[in-house]
Amino acid sequence: MVGDIYLRNISFNISLEDNGTDFSDEDEYFYDFVHILYKYFIPILCIFGIIGNALSFRVFVFTSFAKQPSSVYLAALSVSDTWFLSALLISWVGSLDTLATQSGVFCVISIYITYVTSFLSIWYVVLIMLDRYIVVCHPLRGHKLCSRQRVLIALTIVTTFGVLFYSHCFFTMKIDKTDDDERQLCRVQESYYHVLRLITYFDIVITFIIPVVAVFVFNLAVICAIRRFYFRQFRMSQGRMYASTSPLFNILSKAQVRLTVMLIIVSSVFLVLNLPSHGFRFFILVNDILKRRKENFYLFLIQHCLQIMYYINFAINFLLYCTCSKSFRRCFRESPKCQKHWNIDFFHLRGFEQWKYYFSFFFQMIHLF
Repeated sequence: MVGDIYLRNISFNISLEDNGTDFSDEDEYFYDFVHILYKYFIPILCIFGIIGNALSFRVFVFTSFAKQPSSVYLAALSVSDTWFLSALLISWVGSLDTLATQSGVFCVISIYITYVTSFLSIWYVVLIMLDRYIVVCHPLRGHKLCSRQRVLIALTIVTTFGVLFYSHCFFTMKIDKTDDDERQLCRVQESYYHVLRLITYFDIVITFIIPVVAVFVFNLAVICAIRRFYFRQFRMSQGRMYASTSPLFNILSKAQVRLTVMLIIVSSVFLVLNLPSHGFRFFILVNDILKRRKENFYLFLIQHCLQIMYYINFAINFLLYCTCSKSFRRCFRESPKCQKHWNIDFFHLRGFEQWKYYFSFFFQMIHLF
């Protein structure tokens, strides 16, 4: 996400008016379609997503669903997605020519929120599937490694890194006025252009390559484990197996498996909606490295279409939860109430014991893999 402004600068910052190239009627129709899609679909998507994420947060925090350690990750994902959609909606409002001038400082803050929340949403999904991988594939260690305290440790580490790393936009961006001096725009400072290039390369690794590979591997391992679970259960029901010595079969409950199936679907949809946009960014960067940059009108429009597809990922989770989880639907009908399960003892740890807790968790994760 951090490279979007940079990528537009290196290749696709073009339009029908200033490109100086003659376009056919089909090109203009395509342009009009993308423009209408952006103008009307984005606000509907943002409003729907913000409401859905707020309802999801209510379920994960204020109902019996909060008893699940994974509910902490899911609640954090709902908050991150809501912030992203809010920043996107405000940016959309500021892009309308008929409205008031958008503050330049607010523009930078909006970009910063978008950078951080897009990173956090991606890595929260990775943490969710890591949690499921440990619970399903290593059930004897799941209770210890996936405790609520350690879930908060993982969330704190990821969130802190995202907040600090993307603070570079306050230094690499500048505020310029348009030619008519009516609006202000955020642009990359020329002196930081090469720095931002390196940051973009690193951003591709931490928001595309590593998360996609991790989620794919975790999903594959969990799907295989669930398949074995159902196969053993089927053999038990047929009377072909009277006892099981497998920890997977003895410890996992059907509720855990159903929750895992829902999260597999959520993470799979995440991959489907993220791969095209991030893959396209990767394609642009490769061409930039090989010095094969070329302003292409169709690529410019395709980039925006894939970006809209990417935005859907932040708004669709509530629909997936309702469709795939009977437990979520049941909890959704519950009356909100404060859950004692969110009282964390981690913050009562002090000094040496707190650092010992961090290192113990770190070395156990290394030993697991």
